Amino acid sequence: MRRAAVVLALLLCLLWTGAQAHDQSSSQTQMSTDVLAELKELRDMAIEHRIKIQRLEQDNTVLETKMSSSEKEVEEVKRENADLLARVTASEKKSTAFEARMSSSEKEVEELQRENADKKQKLL
Repeated sequence: MRRAAVVLALLLCLLWTGAQAHDQSSSQTQMSTDVLAELKELRDMAIEHRIKIQRLEQDNTVLETKMSSSEKEVEEVKRENADLLARVTASEKKSTAFEARMSSSEKEVEELQRENADKKQKLL
């Protein structure tokens, strides 16, 4: 009877150890499944981020091209403005010279008109 009790106790211990091993293996399996799911999520996130980065790099390239074009346009407009400023300055100088000549001519005309009026008075 003692032997049967010892065998029964050993069987219970073996059963209990097996149950623990089964619990450990199922928890390890569950943990492995959780880790794999997390790794898949991380992989998906990395792929999404890589796609976003590629799009941003493309957008950046487009914007750099537009900015370069705009900078060239600005330089061209600056050159045109400098040319126009030079032309306006030259026109202003000519206009000032014409105004001086016109003023001189007006004075001369007035003087000649006075002389003519004086001569007319003397003749009458």
